[in-house]
Amino acid sequence: MSRALGPRPSLWHTGAMGGWLVLAACWAPAGGLWVVWVAAKIAAMLAGGTVLPFGAGFALALGRGAWPGTPTFLVLVVLAVLVAGLGALVWTVWRYVAERLPRPDDPIAALAHNPGIEVLKHAQAAGKAVELRRSLKGTDPLRLGPGEVGLLLGELQRPGRPGKGTALYASWEDTLVAFMAPRSGKTTALSIPYVLSAPGAVIATSNKADLWAATARLRQEAGGRVWLFDPQHITYQPQGWWWNPLSGLATVEDAHRLAGHFVLTVDDPQKKDLWGPAAQDLLCALFLAAATSGRSLRHVAAWLDEPAVPTPIELLHHAGFTLMASSLKGTQNGAVETRDGIYQTARTAAKCLRDQDILSWVTPGDALPAFSPAEFTAGTRPGTLYLLSKSRSAAAPLIAALTDTVMRAAEHHAERSGGRLDPPLVVCLDEAANICRIADLPELYSHLGSRGIVPVTILQSYEQGVTVWGEPGMAALWGAATRKLIGAGTDSPRLARDLATLIGQHDVPTRSLTHADGRTSEQISLRRQDILEPAAIRALPPGTALLLATGGRPALLGLCPWYAGPRAGRIAESITLAEAAITEGARRADATWPEVAE
Repeated sequence: MSRALGPRPSLWHTGAMGGWLVLAACWAPAGGLWVVWVAAKIAAMLAGGTVLPFGAGFALALGRGAWPGTPTFLVLVVLAVLVAGLGALVWTVWRYVAERLPRPDDPIAALAHNPGIEVLKHAQAAGKAVELRRSLKGTDPLRLGPGEVGLLLGELQRPGRPGKGTALYASWEDTLVAFMAPRSGKTTALSIPYVLSAPGAVIATSNKADLWAATARLRQEAGGRVWLFDPQHITYQPQGWWWNPLSGLATVEDAHRLAGHFVLTVDDPQKKDLWGPAAQDLLCALFLAAATSGRSLRHVAAWLDEPAVPTPIELLHHAGFTLMASSLKGTQNGAVETRDGIYQTARTAAKCLRDQDILSWVTPGDALPAFSPAEFTAGTRPGTLYLLSKSRSAAAPLIAALTDTVMRAAEHHAERSGGRLDPPLVVCLDEAANICRIADLPELYSHLGSRGIVPVTILQSYEQGVTVWGEPGMAALWGAATRKLIGAGTDSPRLARDLATLIGQHDVPTRSLTHADGRTSEQISLRRQDILEPAAIRALPPGTALLLATGGRPALLGLCPWYAGPRAGRIAESITLAEAAITEGARRADATWPEVAE
């Protein structure tokens, strides 16, 4: 019978029934007799008796001593055990084969043959790593560990082969974007493994403590320094350093870029805010005035509260930025309603500067060491920079600014080191749309990979990216990402439909039955249908993801969470110790509040 979708015809109503009855009539007696002979043979061996040879003589002697010296009861017991064992064996084999035979419309089988992803397998990816990294020249690619090969995307699912499949890797010149709903494995299968497997420096953003808890201790044990930016006390760890966003800011372009990180946090879903660009120009002028005069962000916050203060204008004139000074003077001398609207928008964008806990991380104090992006990217020991914030309304603009500054420092270092960073810099941007909005990230994607900077942007949905970068920007990010992962919980109908189109169609055999004159005839036809329909894409089980790789057809992967890997025990221990440190830190923080302590 052909494997096809549709109802199967009953054997009683097809012409094949007669043939099967003839076969059964011919072979069933012989098979049953052989089973009885085997049972008698086994019983004879146990009892020390004998049994006649298998054949017609044994069949004729069944009723009058075919197994002399062997108790008939023992033969019957062995026969029952043998029949039960053969039945169980046949049933087990049948179930094993049936479970591994793909359905005619099985998407795993349709996507399994994919020559375009051969370059992602270990051997090819290892060869690419040796080619891209100067420090690996002359190394046998087959001797490279998984962390040197690239970032593990997942394991290719094969039809009828549950469990581990072929591991696929992103190379050190790839750029990644992932769409994964909460609780679908974005931290356990992407962020944590990527931070731990990175051979060089790492930037990791998150709105929770789990990523830091699982990886910080192990990264520090590997020899690198851990830098934790946690102004909202998510981990309850003491502040150990500070960073000056105004350091090295000497051009209008740099100041305008820094101001853009602040303005991008202002809610404006329709991109119709007339005050946004003007507020960015205002912040640009104030940042430049503070940076060129040795002042800090505290002075910027104070200037925002006094729309008519002439100090920043004088400082810009003194530093030689006369055009910026003239622009700022024009803003201050404009119509009161216009000026107030611009300043209020700027104050909203820079509201994190009103929080003393946040401000202490970006202004000097308490003799804490200053973080240097240039030293971080050029250091011989790979450091790890954790940037934590609970929401967009808090320290998000500073996280975006620090991430952007480190990436630009890494790019500058790459240009002075032959064009590529070695080892590469991994930038894992979890919750990128909420706490790390970089306005030109889609444009950066087009060249970061060629500099040895591997960005991994993790979003909850395609629409979440549209709210940050708009339709053209999100389309540019999608197009520039060489590796795209779509995990479980894709609730966007638009994305699901587009993915169904990109995945393509296949021919599925379909069975139809015709009943006439007491007989059933069967016809098999081919039906063209989507390999994965939008509803099936939305219903992808947790732990799986679709991979869209440049130059290859889509593939269905099984993700590789940290708790299924070889370092699960050490990571679990690290989490336990970090949670204990968080608990102790929270208790110390509570003790500082009298009403809580009581």
